[in-house]
Amino acid sequence: MDIKIIELEADKVRISFAGETHTYLNALTNQMLADPSVDVASYDFRYTFVDPTLLVTTKDGTDPVAAIIRGAEAIAADCTDLLAQIEHQ
Repeated sequence: MDIKIIELEADKVRISFAGETHTYLNALTNQMLADPSVDVASYDFRYTFVDPTLLVTTKDGTDPVAAIIRGAEAIAADCTDLLAQIEHQ
């Protein structure tokens, strides 16, 4: 996964995800919307030949990049739990 920070402010970040599709960005966006410090989490993926971009804005002085990291870590933890359950069946 190749990412590029397009815009970075104290409470806002816009990141391009080269080669990604709806699958990961939808999961990340949904995870981030569950975070009370996240104000907006959305992604734009209009055309298959343009890399999708993720927009995150936060409230209460929360670092938007840190919020994305927390969301990605939560997805990884969910996947680890799922794998453990499958292996023990």
